[in-house]
Amino acid sequence: MNQPIHISLPTPFSVGPANTYLFVEPEPLLVDCGIDTDESWNVLVDALAENGLAPADIQKVVVTHAHVDHMGMAGRIIANSPATLLIWEQIEPWAYDTDTMWQQRQDFMQTTLNQFDLADDDRNGILDGMAQTMTIWSSVPRERVETFGLDDLIQMGGLPWQVLYAPGHSNTQTCFYQPETEQFLAADMLLALTPAPVLEHRLTDNLEREISLPKLLEMFDLIEKMAIRHVYPGHGEPFSDFQELIERQRQRISLRKGECLELVRKGKEQIEDLLDVMYKHHPRGMRFTGLSALIGYLDLLLIDEAIEERIIDGKRRFIVR
Repeated sequence: MNQPIHISLPTPFSVGPANTYLFVEPEPLLVDCGIDTDESWNVLVDALAENGLAPADIQKVVVTHAHVDHMGMAGRIIANSPATLLIWEQIEPWAYDTDTMWQQRQDFMQTTLNQFDLADDDRNGILDGMAQTMTIWSSVPRERVETFGLDDLIQMGGLPWQVLYAPGHSNTQTCFYQPETEQFLAADMLLALTPAPVLEHRLTDNLEREISLPKLLEMFDLIEKMAIRHVYPGHGEPFSDFQELIERQRQRISLRKGECLELVRKGKEQIEDLLDVMYKHHPRGMRFTGLSALIGYLDLLLIDEAIEERIIDGKRRFIVR
């Protein structure tokens, strides 16, 4: 079995290092590539050297989704190799027009955050953090970009891998499955920590928010039925006990959803009030992951009709039905 080689690349984010996976034969190929910093680049160069390779040997870079810790260094790798970048056709502009795409995401975030009663330091911390992202994300020349569809097979390590659209963490996310060897390149779909349903706009509407956490749970149901022996996640070590992990994460989500409902029952109607209790361990200004998860729990409660949303003075409020 041609297994990918796990390489861990440093990031400054709370999620920790990001993974890239190297296939050596029949052509050197990377799946995901971390952020564009000198530190991350040097770690990648050293890891390639340990496998008898240099950046100039890389022929392809396959990215799973349009987040900086998974494709930020693509431009630097392409510039130092003959490689092409492979990306899902629906999100192709993220490869070569990254500035425009990121500006759309920033505009969406500004609009969305203004709908909630967030403290200034929380709102500004999120927006300031987003403003810094393009310093660690490099674009790829358009002529070096190739796309794949959801019905395509991608050749990696001498084997055909199926493309699986896997929204929930991100609506730009694809994973890759090799049925004969039961290998799964999981991106951020399966992680030892519960994947956050990151706040993003819909692919078809730059201002409409994606309802992500319910989709994450739907994907758990689908993936749980797959024959998988080896999981290669976007963060953390590869593992095999994926069904146990999925059940543990379901239980965690259910627990936190219940905690959120109890707080709403006690009169915590505003996002900031809920954040202050459920994510008090996150410093103010660094609560983006917590905010994303919290909005996901509220989405689940709204679907359950356990709560309802009201707009008061232009701000969203949540009350028990």
